[in-house]
Amino acid sequence: MNRRSRQVQDAVGRLTPDEQAQYAACAAGDLVAIKIKRTRLHIRKGTPDIMVAQSCLEGEFDPVAYLLPRDYAGVIVDAGGYIGSAALAMAALFPKARILTVEPSKANFEVLMQNVTGHPLIEPVFGALVAGPATSVTLRNRGTGAWGFTAVAAPHDNPNARDLHDTPALRLADLVPDPTDIGLLKLDIEGGELEILEQDRATLSQIPHIFIELHDRIAPGCRRAFFDFSQDRIVVKSSGEKYLSIRR
Repeated sequence: MNRRSRQVQDAVGRLTPDEQAQYAACAAGDLVAIKIKRTRLHIRKGTPDIMVAQSCLEGEFDPVAYLLPRDYAGVIVDAGGYIGSAALAMAALFPKARILTVEPSKANFEVLMQNVTGHPLIEPVFGALVAGPATSVTLRNRGTGAWGFTAVAAPHDNPNARDLHDTPALRLADLVPDPTDIGLLKLDIEGGELEILEQDRATLSQIPHIFIELHDRIAPGCRRAFFDFSQDRIVVKSSGEKYLSIRR
């Protein structure tokens, strides 16, 4: 059993006995309904979905909980929405916020849509966040599972990544014309952050709180670009490759 399979198995072991039985009875790729910290959602058997959902809903976003008031009613942008678990976690923290959750994968977006149904303030957006003028980009499979799809043209860790499909290219200004309306940007886009950090700083600088995961292994230079952008801001390391950039 490889490391990823062990991680999934460990995550399944944290489900209730009924959920474990349901998971075991399903075929690979089937949707399984689970509940984490009072939040109900669907995951796909045999994928990283369960690990991502548990991480998101069990404290990954604790570092942002006190950056905005609980009754914050502005905009949160969740770039790299995956199956919606991050949007659900942030909706629990900020129940009055309008959350735009952006996901470029057709398969992931289908699950995301199911998971955010019933949450009127979470708005699913199909597309990839970019900085340049492109109207569409090609999504690529780096071979790391559904959580690692990237819009980077030649990912450093797999230059021969397999093309999946084209997806709409969206800029922050397409999502929110006035960036000062964005109170928090969560940016986890598998290397795509490099282009935004380098080419859309004027927009980023107007966002007070940025919660970002850096992917130098996919797009070398992400860390350099992030710290260069954040040199006049407060930087807080969260965990792993995750950082907060807070405007002074």
